[in-house]
Amino acid sequence: MLRIENRKQKENTIIYNKIIMIYENIIKKRTIRLFKQKPIDYQILKKCIDAARQSSSARNSQPLEYILIDDSKTLKNMLSLINFGGFISEDKKAKKDFEPAALIIIIAKKDSEDYYKYDVGIAAQNIALIAYENNIGCCMMGAIEKEEIQNALNVPDNYFVDLVISLGYPAEQPVLEETDSEPEYYRKDDVLHVPKRKLKDVLHRNKY
Repeated sequence: MLRIENRKQKENTIIYNKIIMIYENIIKKRTIRLFKQKPIDYQILKKCIDAARQSSSARNSQPLEYILIDDSKTLKNMLSLINFGGFISEDKKAKKDFEPAALIIIIAKKDSEDYYKYDVGIAAQNIALIAYENNIGCCMMGAIEKEEIQNALNVPDNYFVDLVISLGYPAEQPVLEETDSEPEYYRKDDVLHVPKRKLKDVLHRNKY
């Protein structure tokens, strides 16, 4: 009887530790836009996409597919079609010598119901978490030239480009901080500060 109780206690401890680890990964993970010029092992990238593939899907419709870009020439061409933001570089493109090592492009079937976008969010988060688990940073890119990317990569007409995720080993360490004001990014002494609204301001229990 004692052995059974000890085994159950051990199993509960393992489950609890896993929950804590997942939570800590989520709250520690920050978006990365500056990357070391170091390649990512293909098996890690493949694992990221496999995690996305096995994500929850509305009605299990699975309307998403993934294009992995890790060839240097193709990567360079794709980066010219993606905006990283004005606080990264003046032309809003990836900063020279800090470009990502790979891209994962999420495409969706054109006849997908509106709820496909929730599948995209779940899949993208899974990619980001597996990347973080392997010390890889990522950034989800929505300011992209979708039609040009579609044509350049020969995406079939019955699919459309929805989201691009850039990946690479981090060359920056963004700092999270709580705020009572507008949550706008800012850089100070070459460090990106990421203000987040406080929990008490977004959590409403039983009513607003």
